[in-house]
Amino acid sequence: MVSVYERELRRTTPAERTKRLLMGWGIVFFVTLALLLIYSGTAWVWFRPVLHKPIINKYAGEYKCDPLWVMAIIKVESGFLPRARSVRGAVGLMQLLPSTARDIAPEIGLQIQNDNDLQDPDINLHLGVYYLSKLEQMFPDDEIAVLAAYNAGPGITTEWRRGKPVLETGDIAYPETKRFVKNAERTYGFLKMVQGWKYLFGIAHGR
Repeated sequence: MVSVYERELRRTTPAERTKRLLMGWGIVFFVTLALLLIYSGTAWVWFRPVLHKPIINKYAGEYKCDPLWVMAIIKVESGFLPRARSVRGAVGLMQLLPSTARDIAPEIGLQIQNDNDLQDPDINLHLGVYYLSKLEQMFPDDEIAVLAAYNAGPGITTEWRRGKPVLETGDIAYPETKRFVKNAERTYGFLKMVQGWKYLFGIAHGR
């Protein structure tokens, strides 16, 4: 006795069966990709930064920082929430400590009247990107050291490096800082991948 499935299979041509198979695999691929993006946070990162992209690009360009790297740090530090506050008292998009902000603000002609000023995206990003550029000058060609210094401070980061040319993740003694570095590096990698997709899709559509 021939089953319904077998009868249906005999009615379709090899080309139709191939087309259905490819469509099935395509659906599986896109569903898997969507789940991966959602689980990793990349989909959220892709769309949310549009709210602050002009400001990020402005200060990243002014201080010669990769805007994707800035976005990765913001995502890990605050999730792009301007009013975010940490248990240590860090404030805003780039989670600046008020003491650090007040120290560096005069260097770029800013004044911090109170901690709430750091909830302003323009002020926070201006200070944060400037501070990041200072750390890049302090630890040239050492991404991990820059990230560690941003999270834990340049002094302890210099101790962890112990004169080595570059800092390794295993050298970081603070678990929180180690997690921050790993998450920022992973998010930066995802953002670069997404940028590559956008570039390819833009070329494909003639943009």
